[in-house]
Amino acid sequence: MSSFDKSERRIKNSDNNISINIKEHIKNGHHRAKYTFTDDPTDIIDLNIEKYNGIDHIKALDAYLEEMNLGKVEFTVFKCKSKSNIPAHYANIKLGNVSLASSFPEKYSLPEVAEQVAARNALVVLKKTHSYKNIPFTKDISIVAERLEKELKKNYAGLFCDKVENIYKEVYSEQLPSNWLVLLGQLTTNIVIEDLPNQNKSILYYDASPADKKKHTDLLDTSVTESYENLPIMNFVDKTERSVTVSSIDSNNTFWVLFVHDSINDDYDTLFKLMNLPSESKNFVQMYKIDISDVYAVQIQDEWYRFQVMKIEDDSVTGIFIDLGIEWSVTKSNVMFLPQKFLKVSSQVSSQNNIAIKCALTSLSFAPYFQVANTLFHKMLFGKEFTLVPDNIECDIPLVTLYDGKCNMNDAIRKAIIEKTNFNKIHEKCERASLTYVADGYVYLHPPNETLTIMESILDSISATQPLDKLYSKNSISPHKLYLVKCPDLNLWSRAIIHDFIFTDQKFKVYFIDYGNYGFIDQDKFIDLQSFDLFLSSIGPQALKVSFHLFPPENLIDQSRSRALYEMITEKSLDVFVVSTNSDGIQVVEIFDADDKNPNRLSFNTQLYQSV
Repeated sequence: MSSFDKSERRIKNSDNNISINIKEHIKNGHHRAKYTFTDDPTDIIDLNIEKYNGIDHIKALDAYLEEMNLGKVEFTVFKCKSKSNIPAHYANIKLGNVSLASSFPEKYSLPEVAEQVAARNALVVLKKTHSYKNIPFTKDISIVAERLEKELKKNYAGLFCDKVENIYKEVYSEQLPSNWLVLLGQLTTNIVIEDLPNQNKSILYYDASPADKKKHTDLLDTSVTESYENLPIMNFVDKTERSVTVSSIDSNNTFWVLFVHDSINDDYDTLFKLMNLPSESKNFVQMYKIDISDVYAVQIQDEWYRFQVMKIEDDSVTGIFIDLGIEWSVTKSNVMFLPQKFLKVSSQVSSQNNIAIKCALTSLSFAPYFQVANTLFHKMLFGKEFTLVPDNIECDIPLVTLYDGKCNMNDAIRKAIIEKTNFNKIHEKCERASLTYVADGYVYLHPPNETLTIMESILDSISATQPLDKLYSKNSISPHKLYLVKCPDLNLWSRAIIHDFIFTDQKFKVYFIDYGNYGFIDQDKFIDLQSFDLFLSSIGPQALKVSFHLFPPENLIDQSRSRALYEMITEKSLDVFVVSTNSDGIQVVEIFDADDKNPNRLSFNTQLYQSV
């Protein structure tokens, strides 16, 4: 595997943390201003842990269960990670097949603490449910089924098991047998029991008539399940070329593609129609606990689709319609429970449980962070059909190359981005540029876009998540290559070229192409940027060297004049007008304050000339 492939794979496998950091850096940072990323303050680890010291809630729970003759409970501890990547635990308690209580949503670093919290919560629930000892049990399960059918008809959206028990006791002044759920499942009724594995709960709802139920079951079994068995696996299991359509580009900077395959589309239509039958969609009940990565039912434009949750912020839930590859945001109240049978159908299509597949373009992992790139993606890719060639299917997000006939779209997009971000000359005028440096009688300008800010954010985020010093080049340094080095003046990882091979304390003199300054770098601390990331190495220099009108380089090289000019225009937005081009091909410019709206404004050239 080449160094390029290793770098690309490594970047994609750590892309989640990097992408979060980049977005935060772009949002909060600016040139040369480092942004410090901290752990998520919303994590709750060992909150109020002192409350459980010295109190054995598990012992108290066992004593109450024995007193009420309720049987034994089962503890389950789930290991997870907090948003700050700290190991954490939460516990759940089941009584029979019914989830009794949990420590969720609070997480605890010690599993025994999570169990104690769950036991405390369970004791509260049991004492509310069994406030006195003499509530009789309904012994005949057929009577239970008849009563539950009656109550479930009033609740078309279905009821969770713990809610069923409370309603049953309130309405009939009796309580359900401890194993009522198991007994009920052995009867032939119109009650459907759906398990929620991730929540250790079950939900009950009243289904359609037996005739309708059989019709829907036949539709599910013959039209969808059997036909899916002969379909190609909807995952990149090899590097075979495939025809795809780009369906969307989500906010996580990944592409979603749909395989162009008629039978797959026909079978999805069958599944889609089944989900939208009134007798089925009435079972999509509101979820009070929503987990990231789980699949739910969400309705848009009066139609139901399968929806995988990606992010939860306050009342907003962002996810992907997994069969369409479309990103969407809804409120929590619009996220509904999806019966397990719809997930079983999809698992026969793909190990990824969806028809749309997400992927990234090889050599363009960081391109979507640039606004110009997003514009090009939508213009050149969105909704169009291509030949897809998987390049690396071992990454969390597969890397692929798209072809339009013989045209390599990855290369075409990279070249288009380079052209759009190029700042090698000014065409007559440039509005709202900024100063980067004044040196050697010349002025260095930054373009009026976020290209440099985004590059700084990407490099800063990469260096924060992995040690770049392990990538130092072992090959000989070349004056024809672009390198990534740590700029000592700016304390940033920056792009640079070799300016001079004359050794000074075993250092090379380099020119930082995005800032216009020079520096000395240890000869063994260069990273070959093209091998590290082809796209970042292709973007043109972001510091444009210009000559200051009225001040030829031999005049502006005077230290007092260059200092005066720097203090005059630094931190200002600049309108730059081209006056001419000198014999060296360097543009001679006149610079104005972009925020000065006076029609008779004086250029900085004139102001400096008058001052000397």
